[in-house]
Amino acid sequence: MKRNSLPELLSHIQALIEDCIRLVGKTEKSQPRRTPAPVQEATKGGLPERILDLRERRFFSRPKTGKEVHARLNPAYPCEADRVFMALLRLSKKKKLRKASKVIDGKKQVAYVW
Repeated sequence: MKRNSLPELLSHIQALIEDCIRLVGKTEKSQPRRTPAPVQEATKGGLPERILDLRERRFFSRPKTGKEVHARLNPAYPCEADRVFMALLRLSKKKKLRKASKVIDGKKQVAYVW
């Protein structure tokens, strides 16, 4: 490498770096920022809070099985049915829901009521 071309080479490298930084900055800014999907009811919390909200709306005035609760929650809060069953069980242990029974197709099932 020639000694007199070293400053030219360094200025060329610096110009390339500035071009790269400018291009990276443009691509980051040109891409639209992803915003989270709007929540239907932003004031609601997790699964137990949503179940308690159903209780306040008198959904549990008649005994409801875990499947019925899951079907009611699924449009606004999609989750696994097992999570709903466990949340109902925990709420009943905390005495925020009462356990009852309900006969469906001739079989007794656990239901929850308030």
